[in-house]
Amino acid sequence: MMPGWVRSVRFRLAIVYSAIVFGLAALLVAGVYMGFSRLIEDQRVSRDVIISEFHRLGPILAIEQRAFTQTFDTVETIVSQRALDKLRDVSIVGLIGLFPVSVLIGWLVAGRVLQPIGRITAVAREIQATDLSRRIQLRGPDDELKRLADTFDEMLTRLEANAEQQRAFVHDTSHELRNPLAVMAANLDVVMADESASLEDYREMSGVVRRSIDRITTTVEDLLTYARRGVRSGRTDVVELGKLVDDVAGEFAGPAGERQISITTSGAEMPVIQADEGALRRALQNLVGNAVRLAPMASTIRIGAGARDGWVWMGVCDEGPGIPEDHQPLVWQRYWRGDGPGRRDPTRSGLGLAIVRQVAESHGGAVQLHSSVGEGSTFLVWIPQDRPPPGPPPIETPDPMGPRADGRWPDHGS
Repeated sequence: MMPGWVRSVRFRLAIVYSAIVFGLAALLVAGVYMGFSRLIEDQRVSRDVIISEFHRLGPILAIEQRAFTQTFDTVETIVSQRALDKLRDVSIVGLIGLFPVSVLIGWLVAGRVLQPIGRITAVAREIQATDLSRRIQLRGPDDELKRLADTFDEMLTRLEANAEQQRAFVHDTSHELRNPLAVMAANLDVVMADESASLEDYREMSGVVRRSIDRITTTVEDLLTYARRGVRSGRTDVVELGKLVDDVAGEFAGPAGERQISITTSGAEMPVIQADEGALRRALQNLVGNAVRLAPMASTIRIGAGARDGWVWMGVCDEGPGIPEDHQPLVWQRYWRGDGPGRRDPTRSGLGLAIVRQVAESHGGAVQLHSSVGEGSTFLVWIPQDRPPPGPPPIETPDPMGPRADGRWPDHGS
């Protein structure tokens, strides 16, 4: 079994660095050796000496000259060969000594290069699921390692935000479920402790329990829908928004009639889109349900749909109490109910508008609110007609459900 440091990336990088340095040094030494050997062969000193002696002594001493030339050439060959052998021996010793030095240098360089990764690893080990506040905050040049550390910090920021939302979600959910359970337990304890409780008392207690169960059921259903957190079911239906608007208007005709509220549908020619029909229906039902619950008696609710700049919209307009401007950014948050009459309905989960926003965002769209205190509210859902969307939704444009220039409302039918 090899030790851990042998299997480390640092060791492998050190070996690679040392192999590169050692290989380059070996090639350099071999090149010097070959070049030096050829240089000695091409520039022999005996040639110049032979020519010089020949001109000075003349042809009389030719025999002695040839003997001298042979002797000098032999000595020069021996000296050159010994010089080359010495150069070879020194080069081999130098290369042998260079190898451990190159490994050491490679180890140090690899450690320096991998130091940011070590810091990333240390921070990742220190991070726990309950504490995501740590960050690497790597300093230095904007290289690949710094971009890796910055990406890791951004991921931690997103995880921390999601963890905070999850904690808040669990806390709010526990609160929403604890209250009706506490009401049921208290009423049951009171009736069971009263030996003289009559049938009417039991019926009254049953009614309280029934309402608490209805509240829990509504809350659980909304939680199951909201728990998808923008993940679409994968269904893609051909949705006729005109038919969808008419269907939802018909579903709420009865509850609206009990409060003498009339429901009309309005808008231009309603488009046909590819979307999750069940999700869109749930979103529109939530908007219409809120309008029927909060609109004043004998008022009018308009439901509409249309298209604009590559986007389709569907919306609900009521004549209710309206929402103050400082509260409008809060209405899409889960469990927000406001402070007006009817907003603190104990049978409501407070997730309706949050689900509407989730449906819009899961389709790549957005939500919009136009509201004035005492004049009513218009809730809109924008969805791209095609994928990818042509640009941002035109939510900054005037309310598509508002009156035309002639002061009349755009009609679609009733």
